[in-house]
Order: sequence, then C-alpha cells, then structure tokens
Amino acid sequence: MRILALLPAWEQPEHLVAMAAAGHEVQVVTTTVQALAPYVDGAVSVWPLGFWWQALQATRPDVVVRYAGDGQAQRLAAQMKVRPLVVGQFDADVGEFAEACVRRLPARQREALREPVPPSPLAGHRVRVVAWIHYGVPYRCAGSETMLQTMMRTLQDAGMGVLVVCSSMPEAPPSWSVDGVPYVHLGPHAAELLIRRVAPQVVVTHHNYAPRAVALARTVGARSALLMHSDHAFSARVLAARPDLVVYNTEWVRESLAARYREVGETPGLVVHPPVIPGEHRTDRPGARVTLVNLNRDKGVEAFRDVARALPHLPFLGVAGAHGQQVRDGMPANVQLVGQTSQMREEVWARTRLLVAPSVYESYGMGAVEAIASGIPVLAHPTPGLREALGDAGVFIDRADLDGWVEAVMRLYRDGPDREAAVAAAVARSAFLAERTGRELAAWGAAVGRLAAG
Repeated sequence: MRILALLPAWEQPEHLVAMAAAGHEVQVVTTTVQALAPYVDGAVSVWPLGFWWQALQATRPDVVVRYAGDGQAQRLAAQMKVRPLVVGQFDADVGEFAEACVRRLPARQREALREPVPPSPLAGHRVRVVAWIHYGVPYRCAGSETMLQTMMRTLQDAGMGVLVVCSSMPEAPPSWSVDGVPYVHLGPHAAELLIRRVAPQVVVTHHNYAPRAVALARTVGARSALLMHSDHAFSARVLAARPDLVVYNTEWVRESLAARYREVGETPGLVVHPPVIPGEHRTDRPGARVTLVNLNRDKGVEAFRDVARALPHLPFLGVAGAHGQQVRDGMPANVQLVGQTSQMREEVWARTRLLVAPSVYESYGMGAVEAIASGIPVLAHPTPGLREALGDAGVFIDRADLDGWVEAVMRLYRDGPDREAAVAAAVARSAFLAERTGRELAAWGAAVGRLAAG
C-alpha cells in the first residue's frame, strides 16, 4: 500500500512508522518548513512543503492522510484525486489506522492486505476467555500489558483456556506464548473474525480496543471484563458501553471515577492492584545506580536529568519505556541509558540501589512495587497511585523541589540509618502486597468463572 501523509512536522508518529516497518510505502510532506531538501528517515521519505508535487508524483498514493485542524494540509489534499483520511494528531492507534487505510482500497486489494485468521491458535483446546488488546508482552512491557499477562496466566492456571489477541504491534510475530499464555497478532478485522469463530465465554479488554471488544462480546453471546488503569476521561468513556465487569487497578481510581460516572455504581466491579509476584522480580544483590524507568517527560525524565547533573559523583541509569516519546538528549556523563527490556530483574534491579519516580501521574506504580521486592528504596512524587502502592515504604517529595530531591537521593543512597530504615520498610511493604495480590487474583479468577457460567 502506498501512503502519502501531510503532517505539520515529521515527529515519527507511531502509526506511520509502524506501517513503514510492515512493508508499506510511506511518504510524508511536512506542511511547515522543516528542511531545505527531501531526506529519508528509516523507511520513510520526508518531503518539505515546496516539494509536495514531486512527492505526489513519486508516491501515486492509494491513501492520503492528513491531521484534523491542519489548514495547509486540507488545501493540499483538495488538489489531489484521492479522498483524504483525516486522523487526530496524537490518538491514531496503529491497528485502527491500518484498518482505516485498508478500507480505502478497492475490495480485491483490501482482502489481499488483511492477514488470514490462524486456523487453530490453541490446537483444538477450548478457548473460554479471549483478551483483545492493542499491545502485549514481551514486545511492549508497560504496566498494563504486564498486569494483563499475569491476570490471564491466573485464568490459564485455573484451567480456563485463554488466548490474547494483539492488534497494534507490527513488530510482533504471528503467534507466541508467555508463561503458557498463547498470543496472536492480528489486525482489527481479522481479530474480530477470529473471536467470532472461537466464540469465547468471556472477552477481556482494556485501552484502545475496549469499546469495540465490549460490543463484539455482546454480539457473540459472551460476557465482557474491562480493566480500568486510570481515571482519565478518555479511558472512562468505555464505561458507557456497559461491560459486565469492571476491574479497577486501585481504590483511588474507582473512587475518582465513581464521583463522576454513575456507571461505576451500576456495573459490577472489583479492585485488583497490578499484581507483582516478588519472587519473579527479586534480586539478591541490588546494584549501585540511581534508576528511572521510562524516559518520558510525564515520568519525570527532566527531573531525573537535573538530579543526575547535581550529583556527578553518583552513577545513574535511565531505562527506556514502552510508551511515550523517550527523551535521551542532554544527559550528563554519569547517566547510562539502556533500551526497553523484559528482563527487569537481571538488567535493571540487579544494577539499582535507589529508584526514583518523579512522575506527574501514576495510577499505581508497578515498577516501584517491583523495586521494593528487592528492598530497593523508592523516592517518588506523591501521586495518589504511588501513595497507594508504596504506603509507608515510599519517600515522597514534590518533583518540582530539586533541592529536596538531591538531598533525599544522597541520604537514601549512602549507608546509614536512613537507608537501613528505607530498605526494611520496602521489604515489609513487598511482603504485605504479595499477600494481598494472592487474594485479589483469586477474586479475579472467581469473578471470571461466574461470568463464564452465565
């Protein structure tokens, strides 16, 4: 498929990069002056505005894409014979975008581009529970993907046949498994066909595909379970679809949503904190570095950089995250940067002496809970989620207080009574959370069992 995108600037939007990685031809025209001449970025050709006609002739596009609200792009698109696909600048999901592009093609080309449905994802085993989601482990390892994996594994261990369908990861293979949980990667159209054919008793979902998955469950006679990972309004919109069960990742998220959405009180729900099994994350010998996981502005990468610059004698570690634009520029020499990893115990916690979490928003803070399993103290901005996760084990200072953060990092880093107390509190909190996790996962399994029984 040949795609010509008219963008205000080339900032590597994930939906276009993913299409290029999947083998489609992607050409971009920037509608503001960004370069003096065309250039190539990876698999994408980028043309300045003055070269738009050459880009059109070079591409002869099947699909023209423009962002809503870009007047220059609207004027250019009006001069092209192809009716443009208009998308939001920051909310174009990869799978949904790919399907929208495919729908613009003639029928014969459409069917050729859509992936075939795998004939037997579980080799004849009865699938009772299907999760339809956008991303999955180990290719994306953020908190919500990790949480869903553990919850699906709980159902699998309880004897329910499960399958996870991911629809927005072109980097993933057609199928794989994680701890006995089978995964397949299919675009939205093929995913719907597969779920209809499997005819599960329960459909689990979250994030991008939640509205579509809840509606699909109803049409195939299944019950639906929605995982709610935040109190953001854009996430809460799916409550109006009336899933059969809502699982909130914290008490504070449920309370925040209940104050604004009557559906919370009208829909069966339970709280399952993001499950962390300490033995799967614990390292016997934490390392020497002050660590931040996810180099995103909302996760506090700039505060992390400022603290590292103020303490040049201490070693720091920045770990790339699975979501959001990663900021790597301007790091001082005492910061080592590493890529996203699914081997957190060996590659992160075994190298960490202190975890910092200066996040502007955390609905829970799964990484912090993983760290305390090894007795690693956590210094955090006091978000409601991190307070609920860490309790008395957390050391909380406003992320804007640079002097306070520098002093706390030095105090918790060096040996002494403050560090000893923080390590002991972390170990005790981890043991408490582990016991609670067992109870909550048992409640989750029982709730899904009741849904499956009708």
